[in-house]
Amino acid sequence: MHDVMASYDSLYCAFQTVKENHGSPGVDGVTIERFEDDFATNLSFLSRELRNKSYSPLPLLRILVDKGNGEARPLCIPAVRDRVVQTAVLKEIEPILDKEFEDCSFAYRRGRSVRQAAHRIQELYNDGYRWLVDADIDAFFDKIDHGLLFEKLRRYIHNEEIEQLIKMWVKGEVWDGESIFTIKEGIPQGSPVSPILANLFLDELDEALLEQNQKLVRFADDFVVLCRTKEDAWRSLELTNDVLRKLHLELDEADITSFDHGFTFLGVTFVRSLIMVPFDRPKKERKVLYYPPPLDMTIYDLKKKKGW
Repeated sequence: MHDVMASYDSLYCAFQTVKENHGSPGVDGVTIERFEDDFATNLSFLSRELRNKSYSPLPLLRILVDKGNGEARPLCIPAVRDRVVQTAVLKEIEPILDKEFEDCSFAYRRGRSVRQAAHRIQELYNDGYRWLVDADIDAFFDKIDHGLLFEKLRRYIHNEEIEQLIKMWVKGEVWDGESIFTIKEGIPQGSPVSPILANLFLDELDEALLEQNQKLVRFADDFVVLCRTKEDAWRSLELTNDVLRKLHLELDEADITSFDHGFTFLGVTFVRSLIMVPFDRPKKERKVLYYPPPLDMTIYDLKKKKGW
């Protein structure tokens, strides 16, 4: 798996995906266009580093974007070179991990969408499930336990080199414009591998609820559990809290409600049998509230060699 991922052809394919996704430069200030100007040399160098195990990711660039509600969301942007390697790894592990995920999980998966999640909720309503737990997990990405995450990863990915690469990205350094710090907990939002790791971490929640015949519809850290009665909904909430405690997580908000009262999930509003889906609109670019200056790579390299 590692040798395939480290090949020039694999990295070239990964670069095409990174290019299609556009994205900002990372901590070194190198844009996709600049990387592409000498992509053959850059990809050959990356391939060589991966094969001789000398590859080391650059710090992530921590920016702040507007969540749309007046709050700021931190995103950690890998350098283009590191996005290429992460994407190459993702292409190798995605088929292995995705087949382990449950049908109730709709985020960050090929062929799945908000509309499909809404359709599933409608199906359950038609089957008589009129009450629900409407919940989201508190600071989910920031609180993922690294030990539990890699314990789960090792169940399916039996490759030390791939695991080591993912560890370097998850436990990597971050440049916020003033200082460099190391990630101790959570996974960085903005990295190509983070979404699939998030789904892997919450697969235990999915399995635990489904084993108890709960009707779960989850989209990343937002989810609903549909029930036939209000009492069943309270029992589902208690079960959910029990599972999350084992994952060292907790709910941010949780409401017990019904289709009669109406609720909104993933931007879709449900009132009895009525579903109000918002019109498709072109995606707006998120407003960047703070974008740090690039890190002086010469000074960074010197300090790195001296062990800071």
